[in-house]
Amino acid sequence: MTTFRAGTPDEHADVIVRPWHSAAGASAFVRRRGFLARAGQVVAEPAESGRGVLLNVGLGPADTLTPAVLREAAAVATRALGPARTVRMDLAVPVGGRLAPDDRVHAVAEGARLALYRYDAYRSSQGLPPPAEVRITGADPGALAEALAAADGTCLARDLVNAPACELTPTVFADRVAAAAAEAGLAHTVHREAELERLGLAGLAAVGRGSSEPPRYVECVYEPDGPAALTVALIGKGVTFDSGGLSLKPSGELHTMKADMGGAAAVVGAVLALPRLGLPLRVRAHLPLAENMPDGGALRVGDVVRHRDGTSTEVTHTDNEGRVLLADVLSLASEPGRADVVIDVATLTSAAGHALGTRTGAVFSPDDALADLLVEAGQRAGESLWRLPLLAHERRHLRSAVADRVNCSHRRGDSVQAALFLADFVTPGTRWAHLDVAAPVWNDESAYGEVPHGATGFGVRTLLEALRALAADVQN
Repeated sequence: MTTFRAGTPDEHADVIVRPWHSAAGASAFVRRRGFLARAGQVVAEPAESGRGVLLNVGLGPADTLTPAVLREAAAVATRALGPARTVRMDLAVPVGGRLAPDDRVHAVAEGARLALYRYDAYRSSQGLPPPAEVRITGADPGALAEALAAADGTCLARDLVNAPACELTPTVFADRVAAAAAEAGLAHTVHREAELERLGLAGLAAVGRGSSEPPRYVECVYEPDGPAALTVALIGKGVTFDSGGLSLKPSGELHTMKADMGGAAAVVGAVLALPRLGLPLRVRAHLPLAENMPDGGALRVGDVVRHRDGTSTEVTHTDNEGRVLLADVLSLASEPGRADVVIDVATLTSAAGHALGTRTGAVFSPDDALADLLVEAGQRAGESLWRLPLLAHERRHLRSAVADRVNCSHRRGDSVQAALFLADFVTPGTRWAHLDVAAPVWNDESAYGEVPHGATGFGVRTLLEALRALAADVQN
């Protein structure tokens, strides 16, 4: 386990990372090797002390420096260590430019911490050990602690998503959340099958009944030390494996379906980071957990689900289970007096990825200010979000001949139709946003920046930035 701490430069560190806005100050040795201080460029040379390595990292011009550039530079430098992993590393926070000092610390620390992430739980050989210590020189300790809380939450979400579905069942997921919440001092409740009916969570029960692994519903609450400025509900879709149910997915799509709980993982990573951040708001996490499997008791095409709000849904496609599972939880979480703001995070539709690509999540909300806040939070966090419209005319695709709505009818515009479906269950007057993160929670490509191959932990840092902004809005 790598220790991160703030400190002053140590000339005896095994690896010293030195950032540059211009190559003019770099050594002739480095310049001869083509170092131009371009953003993300790395050239190594022997350290001035005669031992260890000096990594020269380009940042580009100071007036164009952004958190994203800094985050990637720190990540690239950390990855450039190669086999020299059992080291003490000095990573300097650059000065100058328009970025606030705390923003620079956040970006550098997050980039380094996230780039060091490995998922080796099932490897017989654990690979190269991480650095023993990373010293962030020039960092304010408070800013460093905040950055590490967000990065650790992201790594926790990655661990959950990377875990094989045979081991991270709904029960195991619920138990892990309960144990972590207890350790963090958060109130929590795990609801079992028999309690789902009492709570009116018919959609969750229906989705989960096709699996031998029973569904679970977990509530977890963060309370600030002082008065709460407002209450925010975070809802995470937690389908620990999605076979598609009786509407079975093509075999080529199944290998990443353990990631269909990426929304729940993001909510867990965020809420467990809150005690370390001390934000002045109350956060209620809602985690509906289930497997979507095709056994003899599975939800059938044509079945009708009766929801807790008195409405009904005809199931026309069992692979569109996420919206059915989330519906009653949205109804419960947005009941009058329970939350001022509701944000759900879900790996809901492939259509969002078709529209926005593999690295960007979709934001849907009837609330312009909340949608803008989330997009801006994503920008600060280094997680790309784009707002898509809640097009009223798409509601025609939700009409049913036997119930109040269908869960699927038209592949074109499916992400919009799914968001409209969810909107039906939000109590009027509640500020609500839906994040469709099906594409960016998993990276099938090579690692880039601070993002590894596999689970990305997408959403944790955006949620934390959004919570910070919501608290600031109320206080101002």
